[in-house]
Amino acid sequence: MSDTLLAPKPSTSKFTPKQVAVFYFKSLLTEDGDPTSLQACKACGKTRKHMPKTGYTNLVSHVRSDHLNFEAEMEAASTAATGTLLPWVRQKASNRYAWLLWIVKGNLPFSFVEMATTRRYTNLPPACMELLGCDMENVTKAVEKNIGAMLPDKFGAILDDWTHGTEHYMAVYACFELNGVRHCPLLSLAPIINGPDDRLNAESQVAALAAFLPFFW
Repeated sequence: MSDTLLAPKPSTSKFTPKQVAVFYFKSLLTEDGDPTSLQACKACGKTRKHMPKTGYTNLVSHVRSDHLNFEAEMEAASTAATGTLLPWVRQKASNRYAWLLWIVKGNLPFSFVEMATTRRYTNLPPACMELLGCDMENVTKAVEKNIGAMLPDKFGAILDDWTHGTEHYMAVYACFELNGVRHCPLLSLAPIINGPDDRLNAESQVAALAAFLPFFW
């Protein structure tokens, strides 16, 4: 028989085994408050053996068999408690988010993450600028997709132009109503004069609009 047929199906769970175990189980203590080798399920009270550094298979198997809606329950609980799914985000993703937030809020170059001084004075794990650049591009695409899903077939455009030094920038906001509420998401913020033959006129603005609007559909 082919080894492929015997290979276990890869897990598609939204949460790691550790996250599931921590959410559903608590340690049972002796009368003196000392830990035992037993863990009690917070949802049903059943106990399972668990020794440190032995993995979470025994605990997770109970959750999967006895609490079929565990993922929905975990999502609902974390959202109700904190308003965010951040407690269940993998640590690697959380670290990437922290680096991106630092760079964007501080208006810093991507090379900032590789500076020796930065790494000396931060507790964040090291990151490379190429990887964060890919993350930023993926975030941009996700935001464009979400905004595109909101945009109606017809909407207004608010243009905000200004010059800084030798660069002329144009910000473009979409303007529309959704369920009686006005929305004005930022669609683009970029220079509109990029070549020696470009001019600061209506044609340049129309060309700029035509260049980025397809990203939202």
